[in-house]
Amino acid sequence: MTPSAPIFISYRREDTAGYARAIGDELGRAFGAERVFIDVDDIEAGEPFSDVIERAVGASAVLVVLIGPRWRGERAGTAGTPASVRLFEANDFVRREVAAGLAAGCRVIPVLLDGAAMPGMADLPSDLAELAGRNAMTLRPDRFGADMAALVVALQTRPSQGSAVNAARGRARAVFHRTAAALAVGVVLAGVAGWLWLRSAVPAVAARSAVDGDWQAQVGYDWPGADHMERFRFSVEGTDLRGSATFLGVPRGIEDGHADAQGLQFVTRTTETLGEQMRQTTHRYRARLTGDQLQFVMQTEGSATAHVPVEFSARRVGRTASD
Repeated sequence: MTPSAPIFISYRREDTAGYARAIGDELGRAFGAERVFIDVDDIEAGEPFSDVIERAVGASAVLVVLIGPRWRGERAGTAGTPASVRLFEANDFVRREVAAGLAAGCRVIPVLLDGAAMPGMADLPSDLAELAGRNAMTLRPDRFGADMAALVVALQTRPSQGSAVNAARGRARAVFHRTAAALAVGVVLAGVAGWLWLRSAVPAVAARSAVDGDWQAQVGYDWPGADHMERFRFSVEGTDLRGSATFLGVPRGIEDGHADAQGLQFVTRTTETLGEQMRQTTHRYRARLTGDQLQFVMQTEGSATAHVPVEFSARRVGRTASD
């Protein structure tokens, strides 16, 4: 059964799947996981996808629309005309979600990611034209923590009407104040790079003991024959994660790393070459510590080819000399 979901996260998987997971986690921590609907979590096996989505949008008070550079779904090699854009197709799920939210009177909040611009009315089908007039927020990778806090503030201080939100208001206020306080400390002391988890403080020694050292994993990427043994070297100072992670066997420096006793998150970057064109791609890693393994989800963004999230498990193979 679909849970009560005052906040519905709408996104196109090949556009912002990695962000959707991170944003869903943060909103779940601020307002309660049962109050946030994201399709990968809340649709059970065997349920009709279309019916579940329509019921969830109808039960929601807020629709958060994640808009990245490929949100409209332009097909490769086309001029981006309506006939070549998935958003203009009647059965496109992103279109149906947003149209249903607008028609139901939801508070619809566009969130711009990876430098995407707010679409104008000419860029939208008629049943989405109202979206062009909604005030948008921006989430930037280098200010993810602060921008995410601003989104939580907007949802907390200007709640939509509806019994679901009113019932959650007291709980959300208490959780938000604890979250905002933790975030403020992080901004002052650590600069709070992207992908900061808004969680209660964990002693530095616990984070170090949990993930410090060398790990390896057999990773099957989302193209044929792409299996690689990848290695990860982690060094934790406080809750800052440093080190390296291999991608296709080549070590890449970790950026925006954060670790605690439950897991970690970080970013690496590579350069993709297509003929004479070079493109920087971003790989966003998130992992939960389960027993003696790190359960990873990795999303590649900015590639000329859309990629689905890759899941894999890593095992510790050693510890750094600092132990």
